[in-house]
Amino acid sequence: MTLLGRFEEVLYKSKGKPFVFDHEDMRTLHFDGRFIQSAMSISAPDQLMLSYTRAMMAFLLFHPQPRHVVMIGLGGGSLAKYCYRKLPTTRITVLELESDVIALREKFAIPDDDERFQVIHADAADYLTAMEERADVILHDGYAADGLAPSLSTEDFYQLCHAALDRDGVLVSNLWGDAADLVPMMKRLYAVFDWRLWWCSASGSFNRIVFSVKSLDDAMFRSVLAKRATQHDLRHKLAFCDLVDRLQTACGKSRSDFELIAGADMLGAFMQADYSGIEEE
Repeated sequence: MTLLGRFEEVLYKSKGKPFVFDHEDMRTLHFDGRFIQSAMSISAPDQLMLSYTRAMMAFLLFHPQPRHVVMIGLGGGSLAKYCYRKLPTTRITVLELESDVIALREKFAIPDDDERFQVIHADAADYLTAMEERADVILHDGYAADGLAPSLSTEDFYQLCHAALDRDGVLVSNLWGDAADLVPMMKRLYAVFDWRLWWCSASGSFNRIVFSVKSLDDAMFRSVLAKRATQHDLRHKLAFCDLVDRLQTACGKSRSDFELIAGADMLGAFMQADYSGIEEE
């Protein structure tokens, strides 16, 4: 049977539920037949296979030693596993709305819950509203089959994230789509976090990663950014130095200039994207 034939068979048997597909050393998570939601090397399950997950880890440039990371969306658990293994003093809370996704955690070698790692079946807005302890980092990757859940990209939801962050906290958003999709979300983030936005396109993909920082001395940040990237690349080898070179910011820009840059940058990302890669969401 051909690769496409095997995939279509697994898709048919899934009966509309999230499913896993294996090909050679690659295991992928799908919500339907269109996109790869998560990817894992079967022989190296903690490796970050998709470029957008590696880019999201650049929160370490903004908050090098987080005590508590909250993740919105479990997927195949790539970021959850990586943070659990590589940040041994960090507590990780993962929020996932779909029980069918949580049911696949063993397929993706997601660790069992323990004193510093927990997967919670919950609506993210409800959980953040009731959360008593602030988070240092929120990783926002709450996708359904049709894209980012609309309720998770409203200004009200971004306000919830802002309130749930500690004083120096950072919200990291994985955005996907064309400029017509992304610019409105960027405007809503700007409305909540003001100029404290930094973003870049993940290498070889249409994913835009936005770092929205609650409170930051920009002059200090820029003076240490390259140094932090070099230090973390020695440990994590996630090409942070390359990411820093591509990082855009709203700092020092008027709102109108910010909106122009936010849209134009996406056009450049589309032109430079590597079409030979797998499509990420």
